[in-house]
Amino acid sequence: MKILYVITKSNWGGAQRHVYDLAVAMKKKGHSAVVALGGDGTLRKNLEDAGIKTHSIASLKRDVSIASDSTSLGDIWKIIRREKPDVLHLHSPKAAGLGALAGRLLRVKNIIYTVHGWAFNEDRPLAQKAVIAFFSWLTIILSHKTILLSEREYSQTQRFPGAKEKLALVLPGMEQPIFMSIDGARQFLAKSANIDLVELKKYIIIGTIAELHPNKGLEYLIGAMEQVCKDHPNILCIIMGDGEDKSYLSALISEHKLENNIKLLGYVPEAVHYLKALNIFLLPSRKEGLPYVLLEAGFASLPVIATTVGGIPEIIEDMKSGVLVQPKNSRELAHSISFMIEHPQMRRQYGTALRESVMQKFSLEKMVAGTEALYDNFSKK
Repeated sequence: MKILYVITKSNWGGAQRHVYDLAVAMKKKGHSAVVALGGDGTLRKNLEDAGIKTHSIASLKRDVSIASDSTSLGDIWKIIRREKPDVLHLHSPKAAGLGALAGRLLRVKNIIYTVHGWAFNEDRPLAQKAVIAFFSWLTIILSHKTILLSEREYSQTQRFPGAKEKLALVLPGMEQPIFMSIDGARQFLAKSANIDLVELKKYIIIGTIAELHPNKGLEYLIGAMEQVCKDHPNILCIIMGDGEDKSYLSALISEHKLENNIKLLGYVPEAVHYLKALNIFLLPSRKEGLPYVLLEAGFASLPVIATTVGGIPEIIEDMKSGVLVQPKNSRELAHSISFMIEHPQMRRQYGTALRESVMQKFSLEKMVAGTEALYDNFSKK
């Protein structure tokens, strides 16, 4: 089969990792994989390094713009006509909406949409949520099959009119990442954060890998750190990632006088390699699908504190393989961080339990097999 993947952004987040893993796996299985993506970021480089053909769509961006979106629709149309895919596999709302419309008009026989977290679950005004929900439903109707990555969103989506028979649940999966040793990872962090390595050894190191975006709830982590530092001044929070909220978060750190306790490292290539430098991993998100970064933290045997949003409770079992807190609650987050700091034996137990759970439930082989089965079912019709 020829499979054309389309995704809005070409940075290196969970959705992009998903597309990369699928494209590489399908190529290994003898299929032809092509990826169309917005921009010219890390995803494109990684795909081309793996021998996957790409098409960059300069106008394809997350924000709504009639002019840019019309151009993107035309570009996606041209790519579909040129590639003539057996399967059109769409990722992220903008690419999915435009791609599903173009695919239907061009009579692609198998259009699949993978949802990486519904945007109407974000903290927005009700009218915006209603508009987003309508276009989400329309994209489902235009697609032949919609893949949900979490049981919560699968159940939620079944309530959409005419959608039930179009839905499939395929849990994400990944191979175990390659981790640098604890000492090597901490040397890297010390250099990146401009901290003396001897000084770094005095700290409890907590941190996250996240796009600096409102959905990640990082301002609540900063609020929590203000409280935690009063009782545990030897704590250091490392945030690896870049994004639109960088200036806002930097100002917030300065406002709370936390420059010595919170370090924004910016974009770190292959950030997962350095996870073992952390004592505790955090994901204080307001909105998520089923985040890959928690699977990576699990493979690293890290204790995790995360919010109860999206599919996170399907990865973390509260007080058994981590600690779950309510979103947008700095006080609860601070209490959980202090609890983890003060109970090192519990940290080890949570990290071990999470690793075992992730290895059993979220394998790359299961994800690829489940997705390929959907490709095959339609291709045989």
